[in-house]
Amino acid sequence: MKNMNEEVVGFHISSENTFQDDKGIRVLFLYANERGMSTIPPSIALLSQILKDAGHRTALFDTTFYKFDDELATPDTDEDQTQNGQVRPVVGVSDDDSHFKKTTRSAVNDFRASIKFFQPDLIAVSTTETTFHRGLTLISAVRDLNIPNVFGGVFCTFAPELVMSFEDVDICCVGEGENAIVGLAAAIARNEEITNVTNLWIRKSDGKIIKNQIMHPVDINSLPEITDIGIFGEQRFYRPMGGKIRRLLPVETHRGCPYTCTFCNSPSQNLLYGPSFFRKKSLALVKKEIENHVKEWNVEYIFFWADTFLAWSAKEFDAFIEMYSDIQLPFWCQTRIETVTYKKMVQLKDVGLDRMTFGMEHGNEKFRRDVIGRDYTNEHAIRCLKVPAELDIAFSVNNIIGFPDETRELAFDTIELNRHFDSDSLSCSTLIPFHGTGIRTYAEKKGYIDPGVICNANNSSASTLNMPQWSKEDISRLRSTFAMYVKFPKSRWSEVEKAEQDPVLYEKLSQEFREMCWARPGAKIEDDLVEAAKGIF
Repeated sequence: MKNMNEEVVGFHISSENTFQDDKGIRVLFLYANERGMSTIPPSIALLSQILKDAGHRTALFDTTFYKFDDELATPDTDEDQTQNGQVRPVVGVSDDDSHFKKTTRSAVNDFRASIKFFQPDLIAVSTTETTFHRGLTLISAVRDLNIPNVFGGVFCTFAPELVMSFEDVDICCVGEGENAIVGLAAAIARNEEITNVTNLWIRKSDGKIIKNQIMHPVDINSLPEITDIGIFGEQRFYRPMGGKIRRLLPVETHRGCPYTCTFCNSPSQNLLYGPSFFRKKSLALVKKEIENHVKEWNVEYIFFWADTFLAWSAKEFDAFIEMYSDIQLPFWCQTRIETVTYKKMVQLKDVGLDRMTFGMEHGNEKFRRDVIGRDYTNEHAIRCLKVPAELDIAFSVNNIIGFPDETRELAFDTIELNRHFDSDSLSCSTLIPFHGTGIRTYAEKKGYIDPGVICNANNSSASTLNMPQWSKEDISRLRSTFAMYVKFPKSRWSEVEKAEQDPVLYEKLSQEFREMCWARPGAKIEDDLVEAAKGIF
């Protein structure tokens, strides 16, 4: 059985494995996701499989398909970026019918119903900083059911004191969760004391918090070869990309990152664990996982889950090309601009590379080096990004505005740099100063943000920083018109600037922008999309 009923779209019970009521427990995962924010996270599928292999039973409540209208809600990510002209719109197919079938049902009521049906012994809450409050809100609403919970994720790792300041959080996992979740489930199953389980901060009945030691990073090549991806349900296999609906699943190739960008918490993971945190998965395991995705789930497109996909040695890269030449599925990945070479791009395209995402982040060389921790020249970036364009490889470029001490003038350096290459799409996000990042520490020292502020999902469009030189409102307005400044001729810039303050003009220019940038003369986009969407539900 997959669903409790057809209406509770977020609830799925995993297929049974070796579960025995007298030896195992029931674990309900809560994935507090906002609509359109991500593909399926490999972590939950992996943790579910590990628990099942240990004799426990799992289920999932996923909030992705719920429409929230509260103060925590974020605008739909895909719709928001389409409106701002940052991504290619999906044409000819209704998003509601073919991508995310939204429900206006109460997520709280459905979560409560799922708990009563599944009768879990533990609720495992997977959150990022931006979704922590969503998860906490749901947990707080069902506290009367007396189910213990454990919160995990990168936010819990770098702000455990803040997480445990909320009394409805029973346990916080600091660091990786593979060993911790198995140890916790085993202790609960045997009715043993849980205070010795590694990586956990545990709230005792008297309010005291036990803080256990962090274990070394797990050996990712000893983890299950096939993960419990089916726990999410088939509806989650689809997402729009490049104007089409893709039947897509993620595959982890790297964990961690060797680079030191200040807006990312991977560098802090390296400090927490040491250099051993950055690991690469065996290509034999990667291949087996892909083959299972194809065989079991008819997957037609792969997203390689890695902060920097090309963080391989030359020998490792050649091994990937050889391995993937037997698969040849179209795939999407993300990497650093500096890792691009013409030869690598040719090889990747030959085995299936469909599109690639690059992190540009900022266009001022000095600011990018001193504040963001990225040291390369604009000339080098332009040269590298001309490679995928020359090879007709679709690519997108990620940009961020609203950094501490940034000005509107500095942000226009980012706009200017983006005008030097013809990306298929581009994104402009407002900086989210996550806990555990160098940029967060810097912003707190400058007094731009209070240490206790938790960034919610809606902060991707509205800044959390209070800076004297650039207001939150002006940052949001520039973000909304960023793509227009990049793609329109400079003779139109005065008009775009007026549109920042004039909603009617903004809508007019947005429509013009979409028609100008996304029209493909002669292409039968609608026919392609209708065909791609067949059989989705």
